[in-house]
Amino acid sequence: MEKATGNDFTTGDIKKHILKFAIPMTIGLFLTMGYTIINTIWIGNLLGKDAMAASSVSFPIIFILISIASGSTTSVSILVSRNYGAKNLKMINKVIETAFSIFSIIAGILIALALIFRNELLVLMGTPNDIFNMASSYLSILLLAAFINYLYYVINAILSGMGDTKTSVVFLVLSTIANAILDPILITAYGLNGAAVASLISGAVATISAIIYLRKKKFEVNIIPKRLTINKKIVYDMLKLGMPSTIQQCLMPISLIFITSFISRFGSDAIAAYGAASKVDYLALMPSMSVGAAASVITGQNIGGNKMERVTEVFKWGIIIILSVIALISIVVGFFPKEILMAFAKDSEMLAIGTSYLRINAIGYLIFSISFVTNGIINGSGKTLVTMTISAVSLLIIRIPLSDFLSETSIGITGIWEAIMITYIFSTMCSMIYYLSGKYKGKSAVYEEKAFS
Repeated sequence: MEKATGNDFTTGDIKKHILKFAIPMTIGLFLTMGYTIINTIWIGNLLGKDAMAASSVSFPIIFILISIASGSTTSVSILVSRNYGAKNLKMINKVIETAFSIFSIIAGILIALALIFRNELLVLMGTPNDIFNMASSYLSILLLAAFINYLYYVINAILSGMGDTKTSVVFLVLSTIANAILDPILITAYGLNGAAVASLISGAVATISAIIYLRKKKFEVNIIPKRLTINKKIVYDMLKLGMPSTIQQCLMPISLIFITSFISRFGSDAIAAYGAASKVDYLALMPSMSVGAAASVITGQNIGGNKMERVTEVFKWGIIIILSVIALISIVVGFFPKEILMAFAKDSEMLAIGTSYLRINAIGYLIFSISFVTNGIINGSGKTLVTMTISAVSLLIIRIPLSDFLSETSIGITGIWEAIMITYIFSTMCSMIYYLSGKYKGKSAVYEEKAFS
C-alpha cells in the first residue's frame, strides 16, 4: 500500500502549520549552513586570517550558485504546493520528472561556466594578490560540490511543496556530522583545499543518501522519478514562476560581489571580518527564511484549494511568530557581537571591524524579518516578479551605489554597514505596502491546470 507524504495545509490551525513547517526547515538551514560555519571556524583557528580571507572572498560566487538553485527550484515548490492543495497527484509526478531533467542540465552548464571563469570572477571582486591563488584553488573544488548540492535543492523543493520539511533534515544531519569529522582531518593534511574536499564529500553523503532512501520508499508520488522527461508546458510555467525568483535570489550575492570589492579597499582584515559577520547574518535570518518559505507553501496550497481567505491568517501568525524569535536574536547579536565572532577567529583588528558591522545591523534583522513573511505570501500567490523588482531596486539601485559613496566619505567602512541597514528598511516597506494593497490576489495567482494539459 502506498504511503502518504507531505502535509495538507488547506485545513486546520494556520499557526500550527507554520510552526510544523518552519521548525524542521530552520534546523535544515542550520545544518546546510553548518558546512560553511564549521569550515570557517576550523579555517580561522587552524590556518589563520589569510586562509579565512581566501575562503570569504570565494563565498559570494558559491552564494550565487546557491541562490540560483534556491530561486529556480522555488518554482517547483510553488507548482507542487498548488497541485497538492488541489489533490492533483498525477500532475505532481509530471512536475517532478521535468524538474529533475531540466535542473540537472542547468546545474551542469552553470558549474562548468563558473569553473572556466573563476579567476575572472575573483579579479572582479578585487581579490588581493597575496590570497588569489589560494582562493582560486579552494573555489574550484567548492564548485564541484555545488553541482551535487543543486540536485539536493530539487529534492528539498519537492518535499517542501508537499509540506514535508522533516525528511531532508535526516540526511543533512548525516552530512553535517561527516563534515565535522572530515574538516579537521583534511584541513590538517591539505590546508584550505581540505576544507573544500570535506564539503564535497559531505554534500555527496546527503544527496546520495536521500536519493537511495526516497527511491526505495513507496509514496503517493515518485519523489525521485523513475524516468526523466521534459514537458514543455511545465518548463514554461517553471520559467515564468522561477525566473523572477531566481533573479531575486541572485541579486543578494551579486550585490555581495560589489560590496566585497568595496570592503577590499580596507584590506584582508576587513574581508575576513565581513566574511565572519555575514555568516552570523545568515544564521540570524534563518528563522525568517523558514517562516517565509512556510508562508509561500501554505499560501500556494490554499490558493490551489481555492481558500484565499486563509492567507490573512498566514500573514498574522507569520508576523507574530517571526518577530518573537528575531527580537531575541537581535538582542543577543547586538549586545554580544565580539563574543560571537570570536568563534571564528581571535585577531583583534578583524574582531573590531566585524563587531562594528553587527552592532549596526542587529536591529535590521527585526525589520527585515517582516519582509520574509510578506514576500512569502506574494511568491506563493505566483507574483514572483513583484518581489524580484523590490529586491532589484533595493540591492542594485540603492545598496551598491550608496555603499560605494559612503565608504569613500570620512565614515569609511561604516558607510557600507549603514547602506545595508537602509536597504533592509526600504525593501521591507515596499513588500508590506504591496501586500496591504491586496494586489497579490489577482487572477494570475490562481493555478490553472489546463496550462499543463
